[in-house]
Amino acid sequence: MFGFVLMLGVTMVAAPGVPGGAIMVSLGILGSLLGFDASQQAMMITLYVAMDSFGTACNVTGDGAIAVIMDKLVKS
Repeated sequence: MFGFVLMLGVTMVAAPGVPGGAIMVSLGILGSLLGFDASQQAMMITLYVAMDSFGTACNVTGDGAIAVIMDKLVKS
């Protein structure tokens, strides 16, 4: 499992910045290291697409909060 987590971390850094790009890049790792078949990979794609928008919303909200804090701290 440690090898999978390590490879997934490297893959996520190198993943393209397109919606669903991270899961498409990680499908090879899921198949080769964890032995996922086609139906299991399809389930992972479905789950990732269902939760991806929530992660994006959290990222954008956090970036906005940091921008507001920095604006208050650095009055220029």
